Amino acid sequence: MTSGYEAALLVLVLLLPGAFAAWGFERHVQRYGRRLKDWLLRLAGLSAVCLAVGAGPLYWLVATYWRDFAEREPLPGWLYLVPGLYLALPASGGWTLGLLVRRTGSPLSRRLGPIRAPSAWDLLFNTGEVGFVRCRLRSGRWVGGFYADADPIRSYVGADGPVPDIYLAHAAEFDQETGYPVRRGGDYVWTGGGILLKWADIESLEFQKEAEPGTENADGQEASLET
Repeated sequence: MTSGYEAALLVLVLLLPGAFAAWGFERHVQRYGRRLKDWLLRLAGLSAVCLAVGAGPLYWLVATYWRDFAEREPLPGWLYLVPGLYLALPASGGWTLGLLVRRTGSPLSRRLGPIRAPSAWDLLFNTGEVGFVRCRLRSGRWVGGFYADADPIRSYVGADGPVPDIYLAHAAEFDQETGYPVRRGGDYVWTGGGILLKWADIESLEFQKEAEPGTENADGQEASLET
């Protein structure tokens, strides 16, 4: 008879593929449900899928090599790779699925529907598009900058928690009277640093897709960093 400890260990082993698949999936796609019960449902569903796909190979491995393992007989060298593959394959599958879902316009993304994120904030920033963010704070001040990769710090959007935040790696100077970024010679004027904003402090937010600073815009002109 299986003891409680062995049963708990068996459940853990059965859930591990689903947990690693969820981990890989969420590298690209922000979690749809942030509550514990939502994550547990995803874990159970992905675990069931992984077990359904891997039931045949697992049965063959146990039926073929379990006796040799229990009696400490020599095992094939490749068999020692199975525990790593048991976790790596679900993680790779989840990572690939998340990448396909994240890509706007992909067949899988269209099949899942136009709105999959839990909020407009998640939907806007989940695609990782590069662009210029213009914000009016509740204090009346205008701020913003480029949401893009930077060196050594990149822009980032918080995915969890009741108060989303956003870090813009390139902060721009703003004309507080007009509410628009200051330009010199057609280029933005940069502060030389980044800016951290919390949604609770933002009254409105405008996102315009543009080329990353240091690259070329659609018209072929370079979007330079001028301070």
